[in-house]
Amino acid sequence: MLELKNCEMCGKTYTSNGFHKVCPSCFQHDESDFNKIKMYLEENPCAKIFEVVSALNISLKKIKRYLRENRLEIIEPDNHFLFCEACKKSIRSGRYCSLCYTNAYHRKYQTVYRENYSKAINFKSS
Repeated sequence: MLELKNCEMCGKTYTSNGFHKVCPSCFQHDESDFNKIKMYLEENPCAKIFEVVSALNISLKKIKRYLRENRLEIIEPDNHFLFCEACKKSIRSGRYCSLCYTNAYHRKYQTVYRENYSKAINFKSS
């Protein structure tokens, strides 16, 4: 369903299809920045985050968002830039380390299972 929303980047009103939080113009600009980073990293595969920021004039905040969205990955396993939102362990991309992600998935699955199936099964003891 289409609805009117304000772009999270520029504030302009746009018709949203529910997939993006930004207007088409900002989306194109954002994709262009991502492609610049991708090309730079293909040419400079061991570049550090701050090298990318200074070489391309793209904000650190934007690069961190791409990392959180799993669109980029840090090479060093023990970096001091990106941390799990649950346990604060150093991670290479995303929001959670593999252990916290797995635990959260299982907790959610168990909750859904209990809500949907535990009420449906009523056993009588003989």
